[in-house]
Amino acid sequence: MFLSFLRSQLDIPLYCLWLVVTLLLCNLNSVCKAEIDNEFAEFEDPDDSFTIDISEPVPVQSIRQQKSENVDKNISDSNAYDDSGVNQDNSAMHASKSLSANKIVSTDSELEVELEDLKPDDDEEFEGLSPHQPVSSNGDKANKGGKRNLIIAKVPHHLTRSWDNFHLEILFILALLVYMLNFAIGRSKNTQLANTWFAAHQPLLEANFAVVGDDGQAEPGTGTLMKESEHLYSLWCTGTVHCDAMLIELRLVRRQCLFFAIAHWIRPIHDSIVVKVIMDDNEMDGWVMSVGRKRCLQALVKDHQDLAVYCPDKRGQRFQHLPESFIVLNEIPEVVLAILNPPVCKFLCEHEDSIDYLFFSDQYSGPKPPQEDTNVPAKPPVTQKALIFSFRYVPTTKSKSSSTPTANDETISQQNIESSTALFHFIFYIIEKVRRFRLSKEGKSKSEKNRQRAHDSRIKSMHSQRQEAAQNRRGERMRAVKERIMAEDDPEKARKLEEKEQRKEKAKKMPKMKMLKMK
Repeated sequence: MFLSFLRSQLDIPLYCLWLVVTLLLCNLNSVCKAEIDNEFAEFEDPDDSFTIDISEPVPVQSIRQQKSENVDKNISDSNAYDDSGVNQDNSAMHASKSLSANKIVSTDSELEVELEDLKPDDDEEFEGLSPHQPVSSNGDKANKGGKRNLIIAKVPHHLTRSWDNFHLEILFILALLVYMLNFAIGRSKNTQLANTWFAAHQPLLEANFAVVGDDGQAEPGTGTLMKESEHLYSLWCTGTVHCDAMLIELRLVRRQCLFFAIAHWIRPIHDSIVVKVIMDDNEMDGWVMSVGRKRCLQALVKDHQDLAVYCPDKRGQRFQHLPESFIVLNEIPEVVLAILNPPVCKFLCEHEDSIDYLFFSDQYSGPKPPQEDTNVPAKPPVTQKALIFSFRYVPTTKSKSSSTPTANDETISQQNIESSTALFHFIFYIIEKVRRFRLSKEGKSKSEKNRQRAHDSRIKSMHSQRQEAAQNRRGERMRAVKERIMAEDDPEKARKLEEKEQRKEKAKKMPKMKMLKMK
């Protein structure tokens, strides 16, 4: 029961979900800004102090005492060795003592020179060392406690341990989750709408066509609704009299895309059903007509060549029995009176909200191709006799249940299906009416003149395109010859090439004559 309620209330809570998520993100951002005004506050600690301890130069007095002690030790060792031989010469002892004294004096002088070199001459070179700082007799720095000030700095906690520092990452993760949720919900809803529509219309289509839902494989199959994309489904039907085939396209709203869903929320659009019926060549005369909304017909005139060529009045005309939002574009006036009879006008008035346009043409060639290369002459388009219907997949305004305040989404969906079923009955009625209609003599002559004029204009445009392409090729060839002549180093060869090209041009301009030999 909860799932059915959730499916019935799927559209409105989805928008509310976006609003709630947006408000939560804004609140989260403001809280994070209020709590983290100073991002470096946790680094500041009044107890932290960073000191630099530079090792003192070795005092002269301590080095001198160490050296004298080493010398005395050596002398004592030599005296102990001399006790074993008391009768040795004393002159050797005096010589060794004088040599040791000379060594001590030289060592002292070298230490004094090194100490002078170690004294800092530049105050900015050594930080934390004062040149006028007194030195004690034993060589250490003078301080209050007689000990060096060794302080260990406190390392601050790592910055990424707090969740408040990940508000940007949290924002991206929430946006990704919302996008994935919207994709899953939108795709499931489009699939459900397509399957529901096909299940409701399959009996009607099978009653009029031998093959419904061909999958395009080598062996013909039935009952296949082709999924072109997440919002586009197609159904191919064939196997009936008076028409070759019928192609049905379900162009649903792109509910799986979050950005398109937001745009749809700002500017709502509707699901549409486009039906294309290809008539047999002998079942329809030559005429072009279109009925529908003004905006839709203006877009059709821009995209379709046959409607722009055969209907001279591009602004359209009002018909007295049609709704005010509908206009008519026609080639022959008698076709309008024959097709738009009172039953058809009544149906169009009742289903005004469900119809975009009706487009009937015997010269249908599809939308205009893009003009990629103007030098290549365009091929004549392949035309076919087609009836095109474009409907909206929305509930009818004439339904009583839709006007009641207790109607839910399931009731509206059922009304959509019933309305589209009535529209397909209307399609089969129009097919039969077009098959039976025949133009008068004046209408046929006018239709033939219009098509001959269009054919001549198409041939002239193709001929002009061929001439332009040939002229461009000729200009490119002449340009290549001139570049070849200019690039030639030998003037004699260049002159011969130029004369050769002049002879070719002269031979082309001369009239062609045939020589006959008389016997």
